[in-house]
Amino acid sequence: MAKGIKKSRQMVKIIYFDESSATDLIYILGNGKSEDKKAHIVKKTNEIVAGAEAEVGKSIGILSMIGAKVGIGGNADFSREGTTIITKAVENTLLTDYLHCVKKEGKNYITVFPECKTYPYPNSFAYFKMLTPYFTMTDGKVQIAEDLNFNLALMDQALDSGRGYYELITEYESKSVVLRFNIKAFRNSYFISDLVKMNLEYHAIEVGTVKRENLTMESEFSDKREEEISGYNLVNKDAFEMEQEELKVYDVILAGVCR
Repeated sequence: MAKGIKKSRQMVKIIYFDESSATDLIYILGNGKSEDKKAHIVKKTNEIVAGAEAEVGKSIGILSMIGAKVGIGGNADFSREGTTIITKAVENTLLTDYLHCVKKEGKNYITVFPECKTYPYPNSFAYFKMLTPYFTMTDGKVQIAEDLNFNLALMDQALDSGRGYYELITEYESKSVVLRFNIKAFRNSYFISDLVKMNLEYHAIEVGTVKRENLTMESEFSDKREEEISGYNLVNKDAFEMEQEELKVYDVILAGVCR
């Protein structure tokens, strides 16, 4: 490499990919040409899985399965092996199309956060979600707020059924921002608790704002009316102002390791 030329960074490992959000973005920026996009996915996926019928040991109707996967039609009753191949191929095709979209028509809508480390806000849903898998080993209770107690062993199950997105905080351009994650979009056996241990690149779309104090689980169940400013708030002005700060919220589409 010539001296002074900076090598462009490339994502080499995918940690998180929200295929549904990526697909929506591709379709919307493609002026709603969803059927054209689906046909494109079928064509590319067929190329990727050429010969897969022989690999799984029996005919699995490759084109029919691809069509069923992307909503074009066909028989959805096929082998687990074939399903795995098709699912992976479609996901990878969508990822390729998304990365192509981000470099072109999508670049004005996606914010890229390079080399970021995330952390949960204390007593937030994400904070407890990182702990609840281990709470199932206990039979105790935890007090979230006054007169509000939760059974530790049941909390993980309740969060799984009642909440799909979780917020983490990161620092970007000297400001705190909130990154919101679809709990079902993690790949390669990663979990939300793994994010705090890694420096990753995040692709996200700005969706709104939130006060720091409203990230807590307590705020979800409390009265949302304006609270009176107490003497404690006046004495601890800096901490109070930080809690009242409006942070930008971004829904994450892609996260991975870049080199």
